[in-house]
Amino acid sequence: MHDGSLISLRRVEKVYGTGEVAVHALQNVSLELPSGEFMVFVGPSGSGKTTLLNIIGGLDQPTSGQAVVAGYDLGKLTDTGLTRYRRDTVGFVFQFFNLVPTLTALENVELVADLVSDPLDPRYVLEAVGLGEHMRRFPSALSGGEQQRVALARALVKRPALVLADEPTGSLDYETGIRVLSVMRQVTRELGHSVLLVTHNSEITRMADRVVHLRSGRVAEIEVNPEPAAPEELRW
Repeated sequence: MHDGSLISLRRVEKVYGTGEVAVHALQNVSLELPSGEFMVFVGPSGSGKTTLLNIIGGLDQPTSGQAVVAGYDLGKLTDTGLTRYRRDTVGFVFQFFNLVPTLTALENVELVADLVSDPLDPRYVLEAVGLGEHMRRFPSALSGGEQQRVALARALVKRPALVLADEPTGSLDYETGIRVLSVMRQVTRELGHSVLLVTHNSEITRMADRVVHLRSGRVAEIEVNPEPAAPEELRW
């Protein structure tokens, strides 16, 4: 892995099925992605975005090739090691919030904080995502955007090296989606986390430091934005 790289992929392949019905979800993917950036994987449906995110997150294993994230060679980790990696190194934010409905926003974040050795203060993180006044509310009393920000706080409280977000604005309206993206942008600027977001929405790429374009399971282009747009400048 190169110095300064957070994610290093070498000739990663992912094949589902065998023989004539084999689906090559990823083909010869090699990447070096740095730490401290807001990065986006973009591409049409079936381009391999989520498969690649799942491999980086330790939720799936490549058929061949090497994936090294934050110094961990994921292919060499045992099941226990992968569990520890997911718990300590990666924070996940999905399109659907997966909050515990019987717990308040604060309790949802505290539940994750209790799993790691050196968490951030859950109250601090909820304040950081703009929910300081709502932390005692249950998910049913929160809007979709507020629930997504609780999910983001839950990911951040672990102090992860990397936050992985799979279509986090997919179920949100435009204004709410922009608010969530603003918080994620702030995360890289103020808290020092790296964020890797998967989307099919090409407009979101304008706010990224680095954009990886995927086509048919391959890296088609890597684009660096020297002056990323502010989230409120996006239109879709």
